[in-house]
Amino acid sequence: MRYYETLYIVNPTLENEALDTTMGEIGTELEKTKSKLINHRVWGKKRLAYQIDKQKYGSYILLQFEGGEQDKMNEFDTWMKLNNTVLRHMTVALDDKPEIYVEDVKEEPASEESVKAITTETGEMSSTEETQTETQVSEETDTESEPSEEETPVSNEEELEEKEAE
Repeated sequence: MRYYETLYIVNPTLENEALDTTMGEIGTELEKTKSKLINHRVWGKKRLAYQIDKQKYGSYILLQFEGGEQDKMNEFDTWMKLNNTVLRHMTVALDDKPEIYVEDVKEEPASEESVKAITTETGEMSSTEETQTETQVSEETDTESEPSEEETPVSNEEELEEKEAE
């Protein structure tokens, strides 16, 4: 079987619901060609190289599928050209089957309060947590104390004398 990838750009002013319906319409139109949809995902809004229909930005959408009937693929291409929400599109043949895209879920780092609550429950602290709390305590004490000798301003004459001595 042959595999294809279509990248199309839609109007950036479309809201999420309108973008989802547009993607749904394109998916159903592709199913008419007896193609199997592999991936259909939004890349995001990006700046265009040149203005298209007075738009400087566009929402890029990637569509990967397993090819169906070639005669109906021409009809799909024509339908994409006539669709008003699609600014531009391009379909290319792929050498290998594309992997199914799974969106990565980013985990938020634990807040200090939750770390403290967990450590009080377990009664233990890991070495990284101990160094973090020691750093926080030392930063707090540094801001309250007077500046050390390293932080006190030194005149230019004293700097020159030290450099000559070295």
